[in-house]
Amino acid sequence: SDAFPLSYTDWDEALSVTVVSLASDGHCDQGYLLYGNFCYHFEIEDVKNWRDAEARCVSEQGHLVSFQRQEELSFLTGEVKISHLPGEAWVGLNDIDNENHFVFTDGTTPGILPWGPNQPDNWQDNEDCVQIRGMNHHEAGLLNDDFCTSTKEYICKNGNARASPAPRR
Repeated sequence: SDAFPLSYTDWDEALSVTVVSLASDGHCDQGYLLYGNFCYHFEIEDVKNWRDAEARCVSEQGHLVSFQRQEELSFLTGEVKISHLPGEAWVGLNDIDNENHFVFTDGTTPGILPWGPNQPDNWQDNEDCVQIRGMNHHEAGLLNDDFCTSTKEYICKNGNARASPAPRR
C-alpha cells in the first residue's frame, strides 16, 4: 500500500528532557523550572486574583514573574507555548499606583514589554494588573492589562536556584 509510516512523539516527554538540561548548573524546589539564576513556577492547577497570586509567590520567597531581558522573555513565552500555561496567567507587572506607569512587584524596572495589539487599554478605567496570554490564545505570549480581581493562573519567580553539589571523585 501507499501508506506512510506514522511516528508519534510525546512532546511533553521530549520537552521535559530540554527542561532537565536547563537545570544542569543548579536546581530549584520541586515544581519550579530553572532558567539562569532564577526558578520559575507555572501554576496551572490553582487560579487566584492578582493580589492573592502575588501573596502566594511571596510566601514561597518570590514574586509574580518579572522580566527585563529578551532571553528571559523568550524562555517564558516558550514555556507558555509549550503548554505549561494553557490559559492566561498573572505576571508581576501592574500600574495600580500610577496609571500607565507599569512596575514589577519585585522592584525591577520593566524593559521589553510585548503588549498584545491595542494593549494596554485600561478597559472601563479599571485594568491595573497584567497577564500573559497562554497557548490557547491566538496571541500567546503577549501581555494584556486586566481587572486585578479576575482569577487566573499565575507564574512565580524566585532566586532560590542552588548550585548542584560538586561531583565526588
